[in-house]
Amino acid sequence: MKVGFISPRGSESNQGNSLLSNIYLKLHNILNFVEIEDIEFMPNLGLLTVAGQFPSDWELKYIDEDYIEPGTADVLDFDEKFDLVCLTAVNSQASRAYAIADEFRKRGTRVAIGGMHVSALPEEGARHADVVIVGEGEDVCPKLVEDLRRGQLQRIYRSHGNVDLTTVGAPRLDLVNRWERFNKVPLQATRGCPRGCKYCSIITTYGKKYRHKSVEQIVAEVEMAKRLHSRPWISFADENLYLDRKFTRALARALKPLNVRWECYCDSNVAEDEELLELLHESNCVQIMIGFESLNADSLATAAPWKSRKVDGYAECVHKIQSHGIGVMGLFIVGLDSDDTSVFPKLRDFIDETNMFDADFAILCPIVGTPLFDDLKAQGRIVSENWDDYAWYHVNYKPMKMTAQELQDGILWLFQEYNSPPRVWKRIEFFRQVFERLHGKHAALEQKLEKLGLAHYLHRPDYQRVS
Repeated sequence: MKVGFISPRGSESNQGNSLLSNIYLKLHNILNFVEIEDIEFMPNLGLLTVAGQFPSDWELKYIDEDYIEPGTADVLDFDEKFDLVCLTAVNSQASRAYAIADEFRKRGTRVAIGGMHVSALPEEGARHADVVIVGEGEDVCPKLVEDLRRGQLQRIYRSHGNVDLTTVGAPRLDLVNRWERFNKVPLQATRGCPRGCKYCSIITTYGKKYRHKSVEQIVAEVEMAKRLHSRPWISFADENLYLDRKFTRALARALKPLNVRWECYCDSNVAEDEELLELLHESNCVQIMIGFESLNADSLATAAPWKSRKVDGYAECVHKIQSHGIGVMGLFIVGLDSDDTSVFPKLRDFIDETNMFDADFAILCPIVGTPLFDDLKAQGRIVSENWDDYAWYHVNYKPMKMTAQELQDGILWLFQEYNSPPRVWKRIEFFRQVFERLHGKHAALEQKLEKLGLAHYLHRPDYQRVS
């Protein structure tokens, strides 16, 4: 059997798309992510994980349409013969995934499709594919493989949910060709989140039950990444790696001797755990990504009530984590119902004051399948159901306290301000001081900044030291 696993390009996933290409052009001399070193680029972990559940003696092929530089994407040949093509889609990949599915089916190739978008809209997926997988893929794969062998595929395979991660095979990282074009290796240690934020689509696919792999499984996957990638930067795709503190400590201890850079998502509570922060630094954790979302507690009161109670401690959270030599990447959403145009300068000032290592900004995106989408739909505030617009940069709903244009212009202004050369250098200087305190003045700045992926700035003429 020959099975293709295709990761379709998203509508805003590379520099060749309409909205982001305009942003790149406007910010070309300012924006730090036009540098190859700054663009997070990884293969599709979901597809590679599903591929790991297929027989190892079958011919499996991974095809990735995404790219940083044009010409580096895998070539997709619709005439290539497969017994089955497997596709996945998050919101902004859906249109392209459906187009790929339609082309293969015209040629008589059977197509299976899954992922978060299709799990929320299985009927829509079924219009373009022979098979729809709803929910987690690991527990339906054995049945799917058996039915494929017999030539009796079902239309819909529904996961029972809460897959035991200790029983599933490792992702097939070895299927990725030209690993050198990817700068990070995605892995997953845990799954599920009990929080239930209204804008989050995680529960649609993974549910609320928190589960994790064994530490031994993860170590084996990291070792595999080291064999395949010359300088692996491990990026854990978990929703929150801090929900089981005992497990997170054990994982950090196990990663320490492996000598790989790694990053993960946590919530702000991690700042209260000094023992873990020390372990994270010692194990080469270089960045923690935290969904702060908003500095306005009122904005979070209905969307994520548990986060609204944490807002007053955000600045101290950033300080504590970064004092251990670990960068904080703050993730922020603009356009929540209590947000007006003052949200933009407030965010800029907060990042300045905390010397936050990195930040990403997104316009509120009412992803289909979430309570947020359902609420806005019922209120008549959804203005577009073109899934290409659901990429966290478009305004596809009616904001409450600003116009759509103000919201669109505001996020562009935030990118401009955050990535200005003086601000970038200010962050570099801050981490110089942190590393000198932790390791002594003899510590080479370039070596430490290399760990954080910032060393290239020291050699760029537009980032001369600003005193």
